[in-house]
Amino acid sequence: MQCEQVVERAIGELKGAFRCVPYERGLCIVTPYLYPDNDLVEVFVEELAGGRVRVTDLGETLRHLASQGVDVLDSPKRRFMLEQIAKRLHVVVAGGRLEKEGDPHEVGSVLLDVAAAAHSTAGLAYTSKAYEPAEFPEEVSAFLRQRGIDHEQRPRIKGMSGKEYRLSLRIVGVSRPETLVEALSPSQEAAMSAVVNRVVREWVDIDGQRHKISLLNDIDFRWRPEDVSILGRWSDLHRWSEKDAFLLSVQEAHDERGGN
Repeated sequence: MQCEQVVERAIGELKGAFRCVPYERGLCIVTPYLYPDNDLVEVFVEELAGGRVRVTDLGETLRHLASQGVDVLDSPKRRFMLEQIAKRLHVVVAGGRLEKEGDPHEVGSVLLDVAAAAHSTAGLAYTSKAYEPAEFPEEVSAFLRQRGIDHEQRPRIKGMSGKEYRLSLRIVGVSRPETLVEALSPSQEAAMSAVVNRVVREWVDIDGQRHKISLLNDIDFRWRPEDVSILGRWSDLHRWSEKDAFLLSVQEAHDERGGN
């Protein structure tokens, strides 16, 4: 395989991973980059007077971090790290937004700089314990795989609003409604509200025709009744301490959808 082939294929796949949709002030570019909560990074292109363009995240990056319990601007250490990220990419932090301006012919590189800044800044979530690690979804996936349940990890699911979400698992099959699983396991109890709020938002936005399962890691955490109640309102609720009941629910969905 030649260098040119590798580069050409990489660029082709990257191009197909971006989406563009109009919004009231310009264009919204949905990138393939992920926030720590698995939402896709979005940046916005606006035309300015004098023919210039501005690319901004509209403050979504810092809002995502705040929803995970990470206040970047209130921490001297994280603020410094944010400033270094912005400086390296020549991006400005203005009013909580990541922004960069340029001439129209530079819009591609400007867009990539802002997207890279958003992605790097989002990584500051890992300087705090208030984020949901990936180990529990992977444990659930291994559990299902050992029992012959075909499934897809981290599927992209579009909500009714048009927003895309990355969920923990989707049971593979050919019938409808399909089964979606969110495996919830915050790194500490203080992060529970942020995790629950994120998942409830997903379930509300994803159409009600799908079978939705919220799987709680109750081995390591004690979930508050109010969190259990709201999750149960928008999805079927299962507990990791009761694996057999969860497996039965998923097995029934798997068999109904053409699995083994």
